Amino acid sequence: MQKTSRTTIRKINGDCLTPIVLFNRLQGTQKFLLESATKHETAGRYSFIGANPRKTYSGKGNALQEISDVTYSHHGDLIQSLKQMMPRISQHTEYPFMGGAIGYIRENEMLFQVYDTVIIFDHMTDELAIVHTNIEIEQQTPNLDELIEQLTNGTTNENHHAAFADYRKFRIEQRAAYLYYVEFADHTLIGSSTHSVINVKDSVITTTLPTVREWTQDEQLPPSAHSIDALAEAAKSAPAMLGYIGFNGQIDFTAEG
Repeated sequence: MQKTSRTTIRKINGDCLTPIVLFNRLQGTQKFLLESATKHETAGRYSFIGANPRKTYSGKGNALQEISDVTYSHHGDLIQSLKQMMPRISQHTEYPFMGGAIGYIRENEMLFQVYDTVIIFDHMTDELAIVHTNIEIEQQTPNLDELIEQLTNGTTNENHHAAFADYRKFRIEQRAAYLYYVEFADHTLIGSSTHSVINVKDSVITTTLPTVREWTQDEQLPPSAHSIDALAEAAKSAPAMLGYIGFNGQIDFTAEG
């Protein structure tokens, strides 16, 4: 087990598991699966699974709500409000995504759910990593051994959600490099993509969008900028994107569809 002051990582052999099995065994609500169908060192190596978000950011127009046990409202540019509220509390970059916000940005609208525990499946090594980050300093780390037992020996729930049966059919038909399934409180998104439209890792920006290329010039995140600033530039030319914003400041978004 690896542990810093706020992040705990447990790794086990996952050669008898698949992302679909892990998703079906994971208990909880508002679950997600960001699934890769490739085995490449730099692209598509990992699949990410999670459930039970700690909070939600829901925005429309110039109003963004932060929803957890209580609800707070913020007014102004949606992406800049998200930047102010999104915690950056981890320096870990061993994996691209180790917890954070998953959701979408559309024109004048956004919806993100924040997950403090993420299951990572490495398609190259068949290794399984369970990562938990304490969002609040006083927060207690959950029993990761119980979660590992649930994932490795638990009962597979084939009837968890009707939409997931549709996703399983969809993934067979699409045969895409990247697929996603995200449950929100009142709807579920299913989709696929061949590539990311914007990725920021270790301050290096990879993008297909001209607005971001013009903004960054040298493919490096400007020293004073946050990766969410790059996301704001991407939103100028991408009408709808889905992806993640990590606690470690890394982002990866694809065109929604």
